[in-house]
Amino acid sequence: MPTPTNVFQLNLSVAKAREILREAAKDSARVFFSQHAEQRMAKRKITRIQILRCLSNGQIKEGPARGIKGSWEVAIESSSAGDVLHVQAALEQDKNGNYVVIITAYYI
Repeated sequence: MPTPTNVFQLNLSVAKAREILREAAKDSARVFFSQHAEQRMAKRKITRIQILRCLSNGQIKEGPARGIKGSWEVAIESSSAGDVLHVQAALEQDKNGNYVVIITAYYI
């Protein structure tokens, strides 16, 4: 996982957060999964493809808001196989641009 530079100093709009999520989903190398997310996804039978589709097509339901580590966090939801998938993600930036860290995912 890249080392964040916390360049997002100003307020992040919903529209800009949505743009970052969709761009990251197009280049899956810019989407990282926390260990917690990996464990929960395995337990809940959620695939990386479902997460990427949620980032591409989902709606931001909460945020963007600053998380406890200083990054912008968002909650995204989308329908997946008849269920509503909820993804919690952090938006970061490094020298190569924006990237997304998946914090957790579950069905509602």
